[in-house]
Amino acid sequence: MYDLTQFSLRDMSECGLVLRQLGKDSHTTEDVSNRIIKYLYENLISKDIKEKSCVLIRMFQMISYKKLSSELQEYASKLLNNQSVTPNLKCLTLLSTAGEKPEWNLRQKSSGHKAIPLANKAAIAKIPMISRLIQQLGLDPGQVVETDLNLLADLEQKMYNVFYVADALGSPYIPGQKSFVIPFNIKSVIGFGGLLPSGNIFVVLMFLKVKVPRETIDLLKPLALSVKMALLPFDQGKIFSDYQEQAMSQSELKDKDRIIEQLQSKNATLNQLLDVSEKSTLIQSDRLEKAIAEQQKTLEKLQTTHGQLLHTEKMSSLGQMVASVAHEINNPINYIHGNITPAQEYVQDILELLDMYQQEFPHPTPEIKIKIAEIDLNFIKKDLNKIIRSMEIGTERIYEIIKSMRNFYRFEKAEFKQVDVHEAIDSTLMLLDNRMKATTFYPEIRVIKEYQELPLVDFYAGQLHQVLMNILSNAIDALDEYNKQRTPEEVRKNPSQIKVCTKILNKEWVVISIADNGLGMPEEVNKKLFDSFFTTKSSGKGTGLGLSISYQIIVEKHVGKLLCYSQPGKGAEFIIQIPIRQKISQLVL
Repeated sequence: MYDLTQFSLRDMSECGLVLRQLGKDSHTTEDVSNRIIKYLYENLISKDIKEKSCVLIRMFQMISYKKLSSELQEYASKLLNNQSVTPNLKCLTLLSTAGEKPEWNLRQKSSGHKAIPLANKAAIAKIPMISRLIQQLGLDPGQVVETDLNLLADLEQKMYNVFYVADALGSPYIPGQKSFVIPFNIKSVIGFGGLLPSGNIFVVLMFLKVKVPRETIDLLKPLALSVKMALLPFDQGKIFSDYQEQAMSQSELKDKDRIIEQLQSKNATLNQLLDVSEKSTLIQSDRLEKAIAEQQKTLEKLQTTHGQLLHTEKMSSLGQMVASVAHEINNPINYIHGNITPAQEYVQDILELLDMYQQEFPHPTPEIKIKIAEIDLNFIKKDLNKIIRSMEIGTERIYEIIKSMRNFYRFEKAEFKQVDVHEAIDSTLMLLDNRMKATTFYPEIRVIKEYQELPLVDFYAGQLHQVLMNILSNAIDALDEYNKQRTPEEVRKNPSQIKVCTKILNKEWVVISIADNGLGMPEEVNKKLFDSFFTTKSSGKGTGLGLSISYQIIVEKHVGKLLCYSQPGKGAEFIIQIPIRQKISQLVL
């Protein structure tokens, strides 16, 4: 089975090896072509759609009018409007066919391409696909109708190109757009072939339901040689299985049989040489592919390790900076927070004294009355305690931030220990709080927590913090990107949110779920999500290492699971599953 979207050197060699052998035990050109077309139809498979790649595959060969059956001669004459026809008129004749519809599996049932007369260059030009096919195979349409065998013999050694239409839909070279291309979802068209010693062209034409990459085209060229090897013994022999050509004399038959036998013998010898060479190529190809795969794996490992080292160095520097900033902020905040209680007491004493003055001297001077009105003394008396209380709340909030910053640094330095999962989550959310606040255009990102009571888990605390930071940061990025694609009204109707849930599974596992209601992602992105250096972010906004490192931390280092469930338009949910107790022997340090 071969997938044309992933066609390899080995596939080319294996397929060619089989195609060359299909001429054995055949008696006519039609027999060989039927075997070739059947083999290709059944073995060209698309792994993505798990179906045959070909909607329709056919083989044509140029045959002289005089060698056609009376039925095909009549068919060709009608296409020429019954003009006078010479015996040597070249006709591109259908030899074999296979396809999805029953009538596409018998050449006699073909309604439009049984025998296409190639009367002259102008006639060929009127059939765009045939004209283009001949040109891409390396011939000038005028040469097709030539009878100079010396010229054709020279061309025979050079003509092994591929007819390739990358996008069949809307192509001027592919007929039947409404009746064939669109209904059967034809994606691309490929033809390969060559010249036989008789000067006749043969072509294998494939109408495919898959997009074939350009790299595959060069690998298809040698298949034309393999098909030619299978056809060679029958080039001057019997063409059709159901048609007997004009009888020959006994001497002519003997001469022809002798030529065919000699050709078959030479062909068999060449086949043996090619088979040995091909098998050697397959062995070397396997070794080469294995070596390339190993080198690629080593390179990816080096790139990942290098990226991780850079990432670790940045995180370490950031941790030290955070600790330094936390220390610098802590001293003045201690001073402010420590003075709030005395200040509140002093203010209370002053307000009480002010009340006593008002009671003892209820009739102040005009100047004092004007000042009381100007400063709105009653409002100040009511608001002053609120201001002091808000300052107290503010300093407490700063304390919480400092605590989270210290936790960040502490986690970065932490060794393997028992970790409070909820503390790690809350500290991470605290550090990301500013990114989730409301902006001029969008409301805040809501965080919903659903925590179950959890035991402490065995973990490298800094690495757990790193995983949570990566996943939560990505969730915020995804929601920001989604909001840019929505109107403010749409955002208000369906506000952005991140839901964090924890639970115990089977008494042995702690499960953390982090879900957002963003844009989500298609399956092809989801499959590559944990690959090193894979990112969907624009240049400069992502290294493609965050989730890859997270996967290694959870799965490889802590014997857990990291999964992502997502569909376009339905957000994404990351599941972190880690064992409550680690076996030290299992840990990858």
